[in-house]
Amino acid sequence: MKFDFFTLGGSQMWEDVFFYQKWRIQRNYKTKKYRLLDNWDIRRAEGTFSNCRRAFLKYIEVFQLARQRGHMVIMLHGLGESKNIFKPLWRQVTKEGFMAAAVNYPSTRKRLDGHIRQLDFFMNHLEDVRDVSFVTHGIGAVVLKRLLSFDSPWQHRLKIHRIIEVCPPAAGNSLYKHLGKYRLFRWLLGDMLKDLTPKGLEALPDYPNPQQTGIIRCPSLLKKLSFLLPEAWQRAADSTEETSLANGIREITVVNYRLNPFKNDEIVKKCIKFLTRGKFKGR
Repeated sequence: MKFDFFTLGGSQMWEDVFFYQKWRIQRNYKTKKYRLLDNWDIRRAEGTFSNCRRAFLKYIEVFQLARQRGHMVIMLHGLGESKNIFKPLWRQVTKEGFMAAAVNYPSTRKRLDGHIRQLDFFMNHLEDVRDVSFVTHGIGAVVLKRLLSFDSPWQHRLKIHRIIEVCPPAAGNSLYKHLGKYRLFRWLLGDMLKDLTPKGLEALPDYPNPQQTGIIRCPSLLKKLSFLLPEAWQRAADSTEETSLANGIREITVVNYRLNPFKNDEIVKKCIKFLTRGKFKGR
């Protein structure tokens, strides 16, 4: 088996469709070509999904990879981001004894339904896992809600424990609608903008078990940069009112001045506490 070369791990061109012990199979969103990356993001095989899967089975023996067991925390990033934003949280999650899979999806290159098909494939090929929780950032919450609204085999095989939304987009925020009117922003942020209108966000279904859902709010990157936008857009960025929380969903606000909220120790601590205890405060 030949040694390939280091990659950047994929971001807006490659989508994760398989994960096992930090190894992943990715698919190029445009060419549909697959590649197998090891835990250092070194490409080990390429071709079809079956070819990469067979190569992975051989590498299990070569590197004596242990079988993954336990509770897996799946992390979904926001618009224009990659799995790397979760590195600080990933370290703490694994210290607590969870497994962690930060998933890449090309958020600026496909519509929402395309991401759902990718992630449904990913979940249906999640092996040796029975319990999962989710942490989302930004529009990752939109993707997850839509994903959970569809009946799929993996939902009957896996038990969903807890869900944490960090800085989810507000249903009343019309900034995405304003940005979607301009070709430049559609080119930068992709056609996903068409799915992030106030009407589209309000139509999102609730989680199957909202009592196990927690929301961490803090200023979003778009809001921090809103002073650079025209006045009308600034008003849109500030219109973040939502209906009151229902069904026992827990919410907390954390002051944050970092572009990546997961570099904020307090946010990471709150995530860990909710994952382990189902609450943000108290013992």
